[in-house]
Amino acid sequence: MATINYLIKGEKNATNILLRFKNGRKFDLTATTDLKVEPKRWSAAKQKVKLTAADTTKDEVNNKLIELEKFIFDEFNSDNSKGEFIDKHWLRKKIANFFNRPIDETAVDQVFFVPYIESFIKNAPTRIIRGKNKVIAKGTITKYTTTQHKLEEYEKRFKTKLKFTDLDLIFYDKFVNFLSQEQTINLGTIGNYIGTLKTIARDAKLKGLPVHPHIEHPNFFVPKITAESTYFKDEEINTIFNHDFKGVERLENTRDLFIIGLRTGLRISDFLRLKDTNIKNGYIEIETQKTGQTVTIPLHSQVKAILQKRGGFPRSISDQKFNVHVKELCLVAKFTEPIYGSKINKDTKRKEEKEYPKWELVTSHICRRSFATNLYGKLDNLTIMAITGHQTETQFLKYIKITNTEKADKLKDYWNKQNEENKIEERKMKVVK
Repeated sequence: MATINYLIKGEKNATNILLRFKNGRKFDLTATTDLKVEPKRWSAAKQKVKLTAADTTKDEVNNKLIELEKFIFDEFNSDNSKGEFIDKHWLRKKIANFFNRPIDETAVDQVFFVPYIESFIKNAPTRIIRGKNKVIAKGTITKYTTTQHKLEEYEKRFKTKLKFTDLDLIFYDKFVNFLSQEQTINLGTIGNYIGTLKTIARDAKLKGLPVHPHIEHPNFFVPKITAESTYFKDEEINTIFNHDFKGVERLENTRDLFIIGLRTGLRISDFLRLKDTNIKNGYIEIETQKTGQTVTIPLHSQVKAILQKRGGFPRSISDQKFNVHVKELCLVAKFTEPIYGSKINKDTKRKEEKEYPKWELVTSHICRRSFATNLYGKLDNLTIMAITGHQTETQFLKYIKITNTEKADKLKDYWNKQNEENKIEERKMKVVK
């Protein structure tokens, strides 16, 4: 039979109240609660602090002892049924969790959320992603770090240190309001911070740390916005391919890299590192850097023309140089029509949504978006996804940026084609009087 008793040692000075947890002959464990009492004020028979008028904390201490006993029994029943090993370390950990404090003074990451994120980031480079046999990408670690910095700014602003038990709906509303109102951060970026926060909090929860259950509440959600993202239609890509850049080498080289990106749907981290060895039997075959997935892509006629002209792939450049040169390239090619979108304001370091000339909104990511959008409705989604490497249709559909009118036109074209095939002529409707 499992029993819990409280006891003290010493007879003079204030001493710790110890918890003894015994389960027949299976174990007999003792650990300190760190609650203190003067020996003369302790009742061993009643297992509580004596009810003396001079002691103003007796009720708080006694209530905590009652709650702790129930907590230990509940945790034992839960963990024992799962086959967890019950020992002194288990008991010390459970008592620490109950009082929302570290097992020892150096283990602050077992109570406070930001130190846990620091440990999480420190271990991230060696953590293997399940199902991909790859370590976490640098870009993902950067997301963890920026989220940590925002939480540190929040703590500084409100003069607090966030504990796992603080991650409730009150914190959520306060944090979102802090980001949106005080830091004027757009909703999409706030969603990135909340999503990363939830990921790390869930990791802590799996490790048995006392994360507030509100982290899984429907109202603790990741805000999302439908981004206004531009893309290039086929005829615009052809314009870029055929444009005369008058021998300006940086623009011609960037144009060829750009066409390869637009006609393969690869991320910049992949199309900038293509080599002749990636050509196999007339196909591009590459293991993608982000997901570790191998994709096979047929050679588009424009890609073939570039490879023949250059005797191989264009000269590789950095991501940063590509994104600078591709904007200049699109300006020279006269993609100056105003379109609605968002970009970072260099002065405020914030994204601003408004109308910009199209060339200003062009980055490497337009390649993948354009590839998926131009093929959408012409091939089945699973075929396109096999080339782009998207693992779910939900992920894939985020890349499709055609307007509602363009979607309606696709249906209109389909009906027109169907009518032609069935030789159906439009009939004039007559009003019957």
